[in-house]
This record gives sequence, C-alpha cells and structure tokens, in this order.
Amino acid sequence: MNTGIFRTFRAAPPAAPGTVSIERTVEPAEVEALLEDFEQRLERLTAADPRPELRARFEDPSAVKAVWRDGQGEVLGAALAVAEGSGADVAFMHILPAHAGAGATARLLDELLQGLPPQVARVRAMDRFTHRWLHLPAAEVRRLLESRGFAAFDRVLLARDLARPLPAPPPLPAGYVLANPDPARADEFAQFAFRAYRGTTDFSIIAPDASPDAYARLYRKFLGGELGEYAPPLSLSLVASDGSLAGVLHTILIAREPYVGDLSVLAEHRRRGLGRILLTRGLERYREAGHTRAALTVTAQNTAAYNLYRSLGFEVERSGEVFMLAR
Repeated sequence: MNTGIFRTFRAAPPAAPGTVSIERTVEPAEVEALLEDFEQRLERLTAADPRPELRARFEDPSAVKAVWRDGQGEVLGAALAVAEGSGADVAFMHILPAHAGAGATARLLDELLQGLPPQVARVRAMDRFTHRWLHLPAAEVRRLLESRGFAAFDRVLLARDLARPLPAPPPLPAGYVLANPDPARADEFAQFAFRAYRGTTDFSIIAPDASPDAYARLYRKFLGGELGEYAPPLSLSLVASDGSLAGVLHTILIAREPYVGDLSVLAEHRRRGLGRILLTRGLERYREAGHTRAALTVTAQNTAAYNLYRSLGFEVERSGEVFMLAR
C-alpha cells in the first residue's frame, strides 16, 4: 500500500582504506585541514579558536592520540585525550567531511580508550564547546558514547538579570562570619573544594582525576586568573566560629561580567541556608559594582544547586551534555 510517506536517508560515507593507530606525536601540518574544518564549524557556537592549543597537544608526547590515515598516510580523522592521574579528557574528536560517520568515529574512540594509561579510571568527553564532536549529529554522538558506557549529564548555563529586584539575603546564623577570600590561598581552597564536592554529582565532572592533586591544579588555574579574572571584592568566604571554612563563593570576570565559578558549602554546614546567603549577598555586590548580569554553570542532575539558582531568578541560556565513563 502506498501511504504517500517518503523518507530520505543520508548515505553513509564510503569506507576509506587505511589504519587507525595510537601515535606518540603528530606534526601540526598533518592535522591542519582537520583543525581548519573543526574551527569553521565551531564558529557557530563560540568565538574561541582552539587550534593553537590543539596543535601543541598533537605534538605533546604525553597526550594520547588516535589517528586515522589513508593508504598514502594522509590524516582523515583524529582523536586526542589528555590524561592526568586516574582521569582523562577527550579533548578532540573530528573527521574530515568526506569520511565522517559513526563507524569511523567508533573506530577512533575505541582505539583512543584502549590507548589510555591503565591507571585511568574515569574519562570525560564533551565538557565544553571546544571539545564538541561537530562532524556528527548530536544524537549520533550520544548513541555512540552511551554504547561505550558513557553516562550523560546536562551542564546548564544560567544567567540572572541584575536590574530585576534581588531577593533580600537571609540573616546570617549565629557562629558564622563573612570574609573576602584571598586567592593566594589557592591550595587551601582546593582542599576545601575537594571535601565539599566529594560524593556529589559534580565531583568527577569538575576534575576527572577526582584527587586532591587534581583539585589543587584546577584551583591554582582558577584563582590564578587562567580561567577568567578572579575578583576578590565580588567573592565571599564563610567562616565558622572555630575558624574553619564553611562555605565559599568564588567569582571570576568573563567578558567583564561576574561569573560564579564556585559556590559550595561543606556537608556538615548544609541545610542552614548558607548557600542562599552567599549567593544573595554576592548578587548584591555584583549590582553595587555596576554589573547588570551574572552567570554560572551547573549540572542539572545536581538538583539542590539547580533549584537554588532557579529560585533566585537565574534563567536557562543554553545547555550541553557532558559524558563520563567509569572504567
């Protein structure tokens, strides 16, 4: 019976001869066409140009690289992972348009995972826009990653218009005082973050190595200004009566706008409204400093944090999936 329904299926790209293998170093010129195509696709999402960093990674012997070459040695596709301790990031995965397909991507991914050091227990993929796999539709990427055991998490960018009325900060409970954090104490704040996030949804999403050393490396970059200008006047720490740190609000400036890089409270101090106190007072500081917008990123599966931000007027701007594999 003719139902009048017609479907057009995308033809699978022809299989190209060649091999996929782990290579110690790759000359930047060999992957230039790959990086150029990737950057052109990435322009739709962000103005960031990741090519200089990626060129350096392909030359770096410590990075794990799976490369697909045809019979003449030309690069058709490549994947790159950066391993630290027990964690690794899939920092790049791309195939030239004429050969892009789920089958070739699976070959690259499988070779890359097999090439990781044996101590790697967690692998993160797609954690930011410059790590997207842009040669395949998003649904195909998700199916492929989930078929290899990756779990999907939604990372959501939320923003708050500071011109709108701000909720009044709740009173500070007895036994706590507010202070301005000193970025020179990065290692101390890293230890605090490791304790605060341990056991939460975000623990290994933030740092796949999930170790004190990994958090120390991250917070030295974070408070040292490598991820955005750290803003001590717009940041807060909450100190308990015994002098120990109970909670923090770390703010960085991105494109001159305040961004909440870390809002966390130790487990033993939760359920007292301390997160709400830190954030509402932080929002007041942002507005007093003349800012009109604030933003942050949260994992939607971290429902307590997500619901707090939405209750304080943060709205969803965009979201993207992060995938985690426990090996």
